[in-house]
Amino acid sequence: MSSEEDLDCYLGMRLTVAMDRTVSWQPNRFAGNHGARFNLSNAGRIAEIVLAKYPKGATVKLNRHGKLVKFNKDRTIIELGNIDNLPTIDKLEVNPVNLSPGMIWSGPFDGDTHHFCDNRFWAVNIKRRRCHWKSVPNELKSALERFKPLGGSFIITPWKHVIALIQPIPLPEEAQAQWKAFTKEEKRLVQIKQKSVEMLPIYICKMNDDWEIELDEPVDYSKPLSKQEIGDMLDFLKQFSDGSKSKPEAKEEEKPDDVEEDWSDDEEFFDEEGLDILYTPSEVGGE
Repeated sequence: MSSEEDLDCYLGMRLTVAMDRTVSWQPNRFAGNHGARFNLSNAGRIAEIVLAKYPKGATVKLNRHGKLVKFNKDRTIIELGNIDNLPTIDKLEVNPVNLSPGMIWSGPFDGDTHHFCDNRFWAVNIKRRRCHWKSVPNELKSALERFKPLGGSFIITPWKHVIALIQPIPLPEEAQAQWKAFTKEEKRLVQIKQKSVEMLPIYICKMNDDWEIELDEPVDYSKPLSKQEIGDMLDFLKQFSDGSKSKPEAKEEEKPDDVEEDWSDDEEFFDEEGLDILYTPSEVGGE
């Protein structure tokens, strides 16, 4: 059995806590060095929890459960504590109430990272192993497939908003008008993502409280096949029999196991802690 730490993937929004109790977020390392750094308000409790253990400051993650966690050099996770009230970010809307699916997301593109293709949903744990969801809410699956029919990656923010990057497709008329109403900071944040991956961040939906994410243990390919895996293989091999079972009709267009999304800009940002969790389906391989 995998430990709870292995299954509780190291995911969340990356925050920096300084000695002076300032808590900030930046879209990536390079943008932060060039002025795209945003301070958090109502973050006193975050600073208190982090500085109690790291007086000189530290980089931590805030996940959708309100947990603050820290990744160690020995690839273990320290859970620092929980916050009851989520902070806000100066000059950015982190918890909008009037966004409809397909609207442009102008808030922070950061949080718990997940991936999907067809009926498979998964995350990557700290050992870089793929852990599949045990079940997928139909509403979430439908919302994602509407804008990402070939699959790919999506993010759940600490405020439980589901957001994703998409290639150019027709969007609702109101989304076209959003740009004019954005503040200069919001315009810059959207442009940073567009410049790095040539894709547009959009709003998918908000997670319902009853949409629990439970992950299966990662597959260990060093072990013999389980009875379930053997049964699945036998069922599959029957399709290659000499006619006792009709062959499945070929699909006109097979869905690829990936939609090409260049996450390199984000991966550079996570290099410091050696996680590189922003994978596309093709990069983690099939399981």
